[in-house]
Formats: sequence, C-alpha cells, structure tokens
Amino acid sequence: MAHSDAGTVTSPGNILTVTVGLEGQIPYYQVSRHGEIVIAKSRLGLRFKDALHLDGGFTHASFAKTSFDETWTQPWGEKENIRNHYNELRMTVSDGLKRRMVLTFRVYDDGVGFRYELPKQKNLGEVAIIDELTEFRISDPATAWWIPARGWNRYEYLYRKTPLTEISHVHTPLTMRTDKGLHISVHEAALVDYAAMTLRRGRGQALQADLTPLSDG
Repeated sequence: MAHSDAGTVTSPGNILTVTVGLEGQIPYYQVSRHGEIVIAKSRLGLRFKDALHLDGGFTHASFAKTSFDETWTQPWGEKENIRNHYNELRMTVSDGLKRRMVLTFRVYDDGVGFRYELPKQKNLGEVAIIDELTEFRISDPATAWWIPARGWNRYEYLYRKTPLTEISHVHTPLTMRTDKGLHISVHEAALVDYAAMTLRRGRGQALQADLTPLSDG
C-alpha cells in the first residue's frame, strides 16, 4: 500500500485513466480518456446527521491497486458471455485520529465505477446520510438528454435534448455527448440502504449529486 497525495489507475487497455487524491484536505477524482480530461477534478465526500462528516479535513491518503478478469454467463440478454475486466484503485483517507473512509474505483476500457466504503471505526456506527458531495465536472461543452427530477410524473416525462448548461435538476441516467463526439452517461447501482441520486447543475457544466429525501423529509 503506497502513501502519497494522489494515486492513478488505468483501464486494462490503457484507454481510461482515473486519478484520485487529496487537495486542500478534500478528496477528489479526475477521469481522462486517451490522455484528454473528460471529468475534471471533482469533489467527493459524505455528510451525516449527528455524526462526524467525511467531507474534508483529511491529512492522510494511502492507495492499493488490484486487477480482476472473469467471464460470466447471463441467462438472457444480447450477449451470453460477459467479460468483467477492470483495474481497481482503493484510496483510504483519514484525519490520522478519528475518521476513515475508503473510495474504491474500478476502471474498465469503456467506463468507470466508484463507491464509498465506511470501515468499522470507533467514532462511526449506524449513520443517516444527509448529503453526498460527489461532483461530475464535465470538461468539454456537451449536449444532454434528460428528464426533470422529482416532478409529479416521476420517470414518465419525454426526454429533452439541450446544451448541458441549460439543465437544472435531473434524473439519472443522464446521457451527454461532447462537442468532440464522446458520449458520457452518469447513473447509479447497488442501492442497498441508500437514497436514489438525482443531479443538480452548479456553475457551468459542474453536476452535483443530490440524494432523494425520505417521504417525511
């Protein structure tokens, strides 16, 4: 396990590269494709109700890499055999005393998946997450296909096609095409005891995760 301010992992075919690290004691990630930045440095972090936040103040980062390659058979679908081949980077951040968090990135030739992991620790038991600070800062000008989030008709709206800078609050999956012709889609998976994610646009083409609240607020 290496200790530094940043770590890098590249997909098996050297197509996508993810860099993760700490900047100003705040976790971030960045995604490049063939050396060109696709998602610029974007913030990571979690905030809790009645518990210490995991959103900054981290002074230590360590990194561990692994690789995985298997082929599995699905019972139905367009393809019978699916190859699951990725390189993984785990960044563990801490403040040296009370808080630890693991950010795990799996990098495929055609996409990136990541998740937050909260190791068992003295100062963090069962928690209620009130905010996820994940950002997606799209580098190049892009067109987006989207439907509005949390409207009365839920997921039954017709998709709109607009510049990314014209969206406000949208459901995932959000699909985009940059002016260079690269298609990007942002979505979520494995929602176990976790809120669904919508996206709000911040300044320019910066997208911010916005978790769906409980029905009672």
